[in-house]
Amino acid sequence: MTNRILIFSPYACRHHLTAYEGTIANACQIRGATVEYVLCDGLLAECDTHWDSFPDTNAPRPFHLCQSCQSRTKRNFASPEFNLPHQWLGEFVSESERLRAFDWAQSLPHSEIHHASFMGYPLGEWVQSSMVSYFRQYPPDMSNWRVVNVYRGFIFSAAIVAIGLRNYLNKYSVESALLFNGRASITRVAFEIFRQLGIRVLTHETPFYQRGHLMVKPNARCWSIEPFTEFWLNWGHVPLARPALEMTLNWLKKRRYGQGLSWYAFNNPYLRSLSVRNELNLSQDKRLLALFTSSTDETAGDPELQGPFESQSSWVQDVISWVTDRNDVELVIRVHPHLAGTTGLGRAVDEFDFYSRMKTELPDNIRIIMPDDSLNSYALMDVADICLSFGSSVGIEMAMLGKPVVLASRGFYECGSQILTVDSKESLPEMLEKSLQPPSSREIRREAFRLAYYYVFKFELPFPLVSMVDVMNANLNYSSSKALAPGKDDTLDHICNYLIFGEPLFDSPTEAEHACTTSEEDTFFAELEQSSEPLRDMKYERWLQQTSRLNRIGRSVQIVLKSLPLGAGNFLNRIGKSTYLVFLYFVGKKNELK
Repeated sequence: MTNRILIFSPYACRHHLTAYEGTIANACQIRGATVEYVLCDGLLAECDTHWDSFPDTNAPRPFHLCQSCQSRTKRNFASPEFNLPHQWLGEFVSESERLRAFDWAQSLPHSEIHHASFMGYPLGEWVQSSMVSYFRQYPPDMSNWRVVNVYRGFIFSAAIVAIGLRNYLNKYSVESALLFNGRASITRVAFEIFRQLGIRVLTHETPFYQRGHLMVKPNARCWSIEPFTEFWLNWGHVPLARPALEMTLNWLKKRRYGQGLSWYAFNNPYLRSLSVRNELNLSQDKRLLALFTSSTDETAGDPELQGPFESQSSWVQDVISWVTDRNDVELVIRVHPHLAGTTGLGRAVDEFDFYSRMKTELPDNIRIIMPDDSLNSYALMDVADICLSFGSSVGIEMAMLGKPVVLASRGFYECGSQILTVDSKESLPEMLEKSLQPPSSREIRREAFRLAYYYVFKFELPFPLVSMVDVMNANLNYSSSKALAPGKDDTLDHICNYLIFGEPLFDSPTEAEHACTTSEEDTFFAELEQSSEPLRDMKYERWLQQTSRLNRIGRSVQIVLKSLPLGAGNFLNRIGKSTYLVFLYFVGKKNELK
């Protein structure tokens, strides 16, 4: 029997999603599978193509959104590379079913919306993650009429998707499904329905850590920790060879300079500056704890990602209580830069205000660095003795420096034996005390390098067939379907074999890999420990400094040009700026390749 694969793609207006999905869909068809899309045709009152927190909108959902979205979706599917079979969600939802879903959503009291169920599905819970991201507020303020109306819109949309997918699946037998992320509102609904019906599902997301890769998780949502935990059980004991160690070190160096990221940079490129201890008026001899908060609006309210603390703010307050009465340590709280509203979403007002209020009440041995403060997080990481993390990627990066890490929530590196994971609220003081007498710096670093390498370069699969132009745009790197044939791309083979045949998505270590020793790791880390500044790229720093000087000169010239009469200055400024930006682009590319 031919395997039937369903791709539920409600956001197919976004070309970077269809680039990945279409590549996989065409490859599965080449291998003999029957592939069909179900697309959205404008039935949804709310969805994740609009959040009020998008900085370019910062306004209610536009009336023409569905029409615009469907128009772009049709254009995407009319293109030669994605001329794939598809049906529309509305074909599987009758008028009476729409009215029933609408009446149900509108009849719910405010207090019941979060716990609302429809057809036995807890839709109020499933859409909460999108509600939090929509307003960047946790928990949603149910005393605000607009928040309540948006929540009703989301649960109505979730009910429509539940009806439509169940009707589709009653008509067609589906063996497997491909789905974007499985976190956000209606994709969460689809994911849970697929999983409950025993349909093998693969979620995909842009990579968290490295451009040129793709994050895919079997039978799990995009933020789920469990797939990597299983991967680590197979691979965590396998030592790294020299090329893998150097690749991982280079990845860490690039992150410090804001290179190779799959999302917006949260810090300016790290350049050596004045001593952080001097800048913050800290002691030179006390142990310094650096607490890095996470941007929690994507994970808040998800029971699968719930750690021992009811909220991040609760954890921060408990750490402050522990530090306040001690005279042997100091604490710097680095509030996540993403909360400031300058990196992809608008300001998370509630969280930002929480730390602003806290800043005025702290004891002498605690400092707060606010999201929009200029102090670079990597400068703090270098000088700090201990990292306190709520799941931030900073945790793995500081462990790669050989420093103890106390993890108080969920993170992919929680499976590391050297990570001091807080299992309960009551165990926090014990873990903090333990961090002051850490085990071998070499062993912390060894495990951290393995965790980083296996997650970044192996678990998030290389996907050279598609390249990200920026965060929301992608290009195809192939011109013919021949590039998608079996044996042409290892990642594509694994993904197709999982979807079509249920084969494992990841390979297991070979006998030769099982037999590897730590000799290359030991030599590499010994060299790293002898190096004075192993994480600096001096050529790139010189280029950054030159660029900074050129920018200052450019701004001075612009001021002079603007003073010229009859608009001549603006004309000359436009010509000069375009030439200057092209020059900087090519110089930057040249430095990235070095």
